Order: sequence, then C-alpha cells, then structure tokens
Amino acid sequence: MQKRFDDAMQLSKEELIQLLKEQKDLELVAVKSYSSFAEKSNNNVVKLLLLGVMHDSMKHAQVLDALISLTQSPIFGNVEQFEVTRGVEEHLKIEEEMLRKIGEIIERTDDSEVKAILSQIAMEEKRHHQTLLELKEIVQKIKRVTEDELWDYLNRWANFST
Repeated sequence: MQKRFDDAMQLSKEELIQLLKEQKDLELVAVKSYSSFAEKSNNNVVKLLLLGVMHDSMKHAQVLDALISLTQSPIFGNVEQFEVTRGVEEHLKIEEEMLRKIGEIIERTDDSEVKAILSQIAMEEKRHHQTLLELKEIVQKIKRVTEDELWDYLNRWANFST
C-alpha cells in the first residue's frame, strides 16, 4: 500500500512544471479578484488589507515563475545582466533614500502608534536593501553562480514576510 502511494506522488519534470504553471494561473486569478474587491471598498484599512493579500498573491506568482525557470534551467544573458545590475544599483539608492526619510519621520513624531508602524516599514526596507545587495552580488557573478546558490537565494528571499 505504501509503495503505491509513493509511486502516485512522483512527478515528472514536465508534470511538475505544468502544475506550477497552473498554480501560478490560480494566483493571478486571485490577484484580479482582490484588486477588483479592493477597488469597490471605500474604507482605506479594508483596501490596505485586501491589497496586501493581492500583493502576496502577485509575489507567489513570481516565486512560481522562478521555480519554473530554475526547474527548467537558469539562463541569464549579458544584456540582462547589465540591465539588472544597473537597475539594482538604482533601486539601492532609492531604498537608501526611503530609509533615510522614514528614519527622519520616526525621529520627529511623538505618536507611538505611527512610530511603531513606520518602524516596521523601516525594518522591511532594510530587508529589501539586503535583498537587493544579494541580488547584485548574484547577478555580477551569474556566469559562475551555481544552481544551488540560486536555490538558496530563492529560499531565503521567498520567506513570505513581505
């Protein structure tokens, strides 16, 4: 009985890719639904929560895309390497500015509830900054990066905390 169950659980690479694509499609359906639902709400807190879930579903779809790519094989061209490096460097500067400005607001406000929420945003911005630094490092050595390093990066990045 156990052998039959084990056999039923095994997927070919093609079947796995197909299931990942189907899961991605479901996530994208959810994105459209959450977006539509959020647009109908007049309450900004309700919108925030719905859009937060929507963004998580968008992230899930992107993670599934990454899984599909890694399952098929990682490919990264020279032009993409240059463009991604340039884009990451630009976004690192943006993240630094966001961190600086949010730090100023945190320092200047006396409202403890606002300060607590802004501090959470600042922590997330710091994590984004670290993620971009790691991405830049991977992109710079993409010709030498191993598949295990890509899987490790994906597993650390896709911790689903944002």
